[in-house]
Amino acid sequence: MISFTKIQKNIWILLFILLSSTAQASFFGNMKAQFYDQKGDEFYYDMKYPQALEKYKKAAKAGCGHAYFQLFAMYRNGEGTQKDEQSSLEMLKKSAKLKYPMAEVSLARHLLYAKKRDVQGAIRLLEDAAKQENSYAYADLFYIYHYGVGVKKDAVKANRYYRLAKANGYNIKNKISKKSNNISLGKKELITRIQSGLKKLGYYKNKVDGISGPATRKSISNFQKFYGYPVDLKVSIETLKQVNSKLK
Repeated sequence: MISFTKIQKNIWILLFILLSSTAQASFFGNMKAQFYDQKGDEFYYDMKYPQALEKYKKAAKAGCGHAYFQLFAMYRNGEGTQKDEQSSLEMLKKSAKLKYPMAEVSLARHLLYAKKRDVQGAIRLLEDAAKQENSYAYADLFYIYHYGVGVKKDAVKANRYYRLAKANGYNIKNKISKKSNNISLGKKELITRIQSGLKKLGYYKNKVDGISGPATRKSISNFQKFYGYPVDLKVSIETLKQVNSKLK
């Protein structure tokens, strides 16, 4: 006759085996996601978009938030696939659900500018990204409470997020003070300045012509990746500020 103690022992052994199997599956799943995500980045930075799309899809299927975020950008920009706003938004939501901070910030901005604005939903996303010390989330929360975007102005919260953004390298005061200059800057001049700065830093090898093409976007992605900025490939005032900050 099997004793009660022996039954308990067998139960614990079975539980241990099940837990070990689950942990191993999770570990190998994460390794698989990281592998496909890394390969996706390599193809993406080399502008081999169809191959990047394939790898990011596999990484996303394995639960990688960054891969979903890259798919969001690729569907939005039509890189390696046709532009698809619906699929783009779906990828963004999945990335945010996995708590990828830049996806949470991007989705929050979408909610703030949507026809049916969801300010509280945006704030929840930004607060979660802020817990992960995302400087863009700090800055957006500052703007919301400083200007009263869909909520009452709150100087205490605004000042708190202002300090956090500044501590993480996001100079809000400088961005506000130069707003008028940013608007007056022509697109060609903006591209020229970015190309010129990237050339001085060794990232752009082609002629400085004020025309944004594959070489310009690749140099921006390599620069942003090296310095840890979110890789958005955008020819924007924010990109110019990033470049200028490294020229000082």
